[in-house]
Amino acid sequence: MSFRKTLVDEVAQALNDQICIESSAAFLYFSMASWANVRGLTGMADWLRGEAHGELTHMNLFVNYLNDRDYQARFATIEAPAWEWESPVAAFDMVRTQEHNLLQRMNDLIDMADKHNDHLTHSFLTQFVPQQIADTAEADDVHDRLMLVGGDGHGLILIDQELGRKAESGEEHV
Repeated sequence: MSFRKTLVDEVAQALNDQICIESSAAFLYFSMASWANVRGLTGMADWLRGEAHGELTHMNLFVNYLNDRDYQARFATIEAPAWEWESPVAAFDMVRTQEHNLLQRMNDLIDMADKHNDHLTHSFLTQFVPQQIADTAEADDVHDRLMLVGGDGHGLILIDQELGRKAESGEEHV
C-alpha cells in the first residue's frame, strides 16, 4: 500500500473541515478589514487583510496536503461572516476568539493524528503551531492595548499606525 493511501478517513475529514475553517477565518478578516477601512482605520484594515491572506495560504496548504495523500479536498459552504462591530475592541475580541479557536483546533488535529499513529499528518500539522501561537499572542496584545486606550482617539490612531507599519513591512507580529 502506498503511503498516500494510509490517511485514515476520520483524519481526512477533519483536514477537509479545516479547509472550511481556514476559509471562514479569511472571510471574517476580509470583512473586518472592510469595516475598519471605511472608518478610517486603514492600518488596521491592511493588517486584517494580511491575516486573511495568511488564512487562505493555510487553506491552500491543507488542500495540497490532502492531494498529496490522494484525497480530494471538499469545499463546504461557509456562513457569511459578521460585518458590523461596535468598536475596534469588539472586532479584536472576535479576532482573539478566532485565533484561540484556531490554536485549539490545531491541538485537536494533532491529537487525532497521534490517535491514529499518523506521523505524516502530525508532522504536517506541527508547522502551523509556532505561527498560531504567535498569532494568538498578537491578537491578545492588540486587544489588550485597545482596551487600555479605551475611547481615546489618539491611542487608537497610534495603534492603527503601528498595525499599518507592520502590514506594510510584512512583519508578522505587533
